[in-house]
Amino acid sequence: MAKPSAKILIVGESIYKIHTHFKGFASYETGYATLGLDSFISRFAGTGLDISFMPNQEVSLRFPMSVEAMQAYDLIVISDAPADSFLLHPDTLAGKILPNRLKLVGDYVRQGGGLAMIGGWMAFGGFHGKAHYAYSPLADLVPVRIAPHDDRVETPEGAYPKPVAEHEILAGLPREWPDFLGYNKVEQRGGKLLAEFPDTHDPLLVVDEVGKGRVGIFTSDILPHWGSPRFTEWVGYVPFWEQFFRWLARKTHA
Repeated sequence: MAKPSAKILIVGESIYKIHTHFKGFASYETGYATLGLDSFISRFAGTGLDISFMPNQEVSLRFPMSVEAMQAYDLIVISDAPADSFLLHPDTLAGKILPNRLKLVGDYVRQGGGLAMIGGWMAFGGFHGKAHYAYSPLADLVPVRIAPHDDRVETPEGAYPKPVAEHEILAGLPREWPDFLGYNKVEQRGGKLLAEFPDTHDPLLVVDEVGKGRVGIFTSDILPHWGSPRFTEWVGYVPFWEQFFRWLARKTHA
């Protein structure tokens, strides 16, 4: 029997990079952008996951301004997108009162929506604390405590997580997970811990039910550098994300 379709919005992930090159007395700049998740999304062809992508530079203007608009999706995934992108619309900077979209995300979840928060340099606390979620409305929604400072744990030697509970998100996956090259350090304060880094007992994967909806946090990254090539090429990679997304979206059974 075919699995039900799930509509998913992934927000964040894109980045612009500008480099200055010095050659003696002269210098020049080069720049490029990584704007798409095509390589990630294409891996779910035929799974029934209908994934849309909103890159970082569009969040401030285009992220939904109402719960009703958010309900076009079964699941919203925030991945490497700082809180300020949701909070600081251009009209807000001009002095206009607008809805707090992170507060509305909480209402969306309590009314039955799904939310995933994925780690990265602009997730949870983030690089120099600039992801800035600790004082946002999502801090009370997710089942972990978010630090108000730089919470990155860089593990160039590789950190190997371990499943610690049975759950349908992990069903059929190998017990041995590949390495991660970093993660955001959070403290579990509720929900169910599904996987952790055993050396430190820092959470990797925590899920919770909030009102009629579901929330999941994954403290490392979908893609490099934290999501190592060993992870992205792992036999469990696509099954894990599909099962994680489907459970949060409540789209596991026909």
